[in-house]
Amino acid sequence: MKKIILLLFIFSGLNLSFSQEPIIEGDIMLCPNSSGTASVINQSYDSYQWYFKYWFTSEEFEPIPGATDASFTYDWFTYDQALLKVVVTLGTETLESNAIQIDSYAWTPLIIIHEMNEFVRIDPVSHHLVLCEGESFNNTIGSPYNTNIQWYKDYAPIPGANDTSYSITEPGIYYVEAAPDFCPNVIDSSIGTPFVVEIDTNCALGITNPNSLHDAVQIYPNPVSHSLQLNIGADVAINKYSIMDITGKALITKKTNFTDTATIDVSSLSNGLYILVLESERGNSIHKFIKA
Repeated sequence: MKKIILLLFIFSGLNLSFSQEPIIEGDIMLCPNSSGTASVINQSYDSYQWYFKYWFTSEEFEPIPGATDASFTYDWFTYDQALLKVVVTLGTETLESNAIQIDSYAWTPLIIIHEMNEFVRIDPVSHHLVLCEGESFNNTIGSPYNTNIQWYKDYAPIPGANDTSYSITEPGIYYVEAAPDFCPNVIDSSIGTPFVVEIDTNCALGITNPNSLHDAVQIYPNPVSHSLQLNIGADVAINKYSIMDITGKALITKKTNFTDTATIDVSSLSNGLYILVLESERGNSIHKFIKA
């Protein structure tokens, strides 16, 4: 009798072990244009049906047509922000797994930050960068682009130009390609918005100084939320100002008659880095500021 009870106990324990709920694991972070796979990892069952729902809705889980294997492969677009689970059968039992949430990497568009100095300016008409002959200025791509980097000049790759920053000394049409290290095969390019560099041979001779008023005008606060304040030196009258983004695109251009002090409303701008160009009969004053 004791042997029979012992055997029943053993068989009962085996039945419980065979009937445990399925456990699923899978790729939960996907790069654009990629796929992931989730699988039952603990044991085999008689049948499988995968379900999904988007986590931010109150809808019920829906069965996924054709997803009836122990593994399910899903694409980054359809199942971004989805919850996945599987319902299985084992004999007469129906069991449900844990749920996993699928997400896709997202990041800011590729931008180039031009590090302005006294030898480079933005032409307010053409929006081209104008550089004094024999000088240089640095250009840096924004985060998170840190791998598979290639800078281009006149639509040809620049040999060895594979860092996040590149110093330009020559005229030409420039753009860059790069990817983040967490999705190294997803390469973005600024070829659609290249920037043009022109050489100003006069400024090296002292005929023109593209930023001659820089020390005569102070701007604050920086970063700024709403109003940018200007302190303008004596005998200086600002007759025009332009606010450009870091690609050189003019966002705001106004004629003015600023003297002594002035205020510029920047509340309509999105948060980010901008370039302020102040123009007067005595020259230009170029300043970078952050809208926060």
